[in-house]
Amino acid sequence: MVAPPVVDPKAVDTQSIAPATDPLKRPDGFGDEAELKPVPVLMKKAHASWDEAFATIVATLKQIDAEIARLKLKSNGAPFIIYTSTDDLGFDFEAAVPFEGATMDKPQNEVVFSASPAGKALRFTHRGPYDAMDPTYEQIANLLDAKDLEAQDLYIEEYRSDPRTTSPDDLVIDIWVPLK
Repeated sequence: MVAPPVVDPKAVDTQSIAPATDPLKRPDGFGDEAELKPVPVLMKKAHASWDEAFATIVATLKQIDAEIARLKLKSNGAPFIIYTSTDDLGFDFEAAVPFEGATMDKPQNEVVFSASPAGKALRFTHRGPYDAMDPTYEQIANLLDAKDLEAQDLYIEEYRSDPRTTSPDDLVIDIWVPLK
């Protein structure tokens, strides 16, 4: 009998990240240039209506948390929401939770091993409720136009305060805008 192969989630080209001491201590940003480094994540694709957006995001993150626990891995960093398409009715997204550790099991329930986005990006900080982010996104669009910058067709929200446990009024979200 031969043992099953070990599933190595770091087979993608990623870099381990040290546990965040306190993500809330990162200074806020408005158009700060940065380089996103890929880290190993467990990811799940989902769809949400605008009316149920935040509840769907939180529920999807909790599904990933359950897989992290089942696989005996450890969360390691702030969760990401990667918006892949939007329309008037809702949006498609990928929820991603950085982790550390290794497992011999494969994720289930449509959760997959992946890597977080990488490359040059601008960082903007939003403080407050998820449903009050429209002005922040308008400011982002204005800055991109003013500087004649071209963004990729996706936005990334990194939740510096945990959306699963933080009051909506106290959310701190870094919005990453990958550049072409």
